[in-house]
Amino acid sequence: MRLNSGQIEDIANRVVRGLAKRGFFDVENADETEALLRQVIAEELRVEDRLNDEVRELMREHMDRIRRADVEYHEMFKVIKARLATEREIIL
Repeated sequence: MRLNSGQIEDIANRVVRGLAKRGFFDVENADETEALLRQVIAEELRVEDRLNDEVRELMREHMDRIRRADVEYHEMFKVIKARLATEREIIL
């Protein structure tokens, strides 16, 4: 799922403010914490984007075999992505 910068900012804001409000931790500088969380979220999305690109490339290379196996593209995409994520210990 692709998020724009506004959505990432909103998520970071809600997480930091919500956890602080509930007393899970004290935030001396919520703005800095939100900025750090925005960076983490954006990097995780980039990791997933790179994984998606790799899956697409693998599927392009093996498209003839996929067609012969009569497998739906999106189903094979999910299977390959899940397998690569597991092998690389990427949490999706």
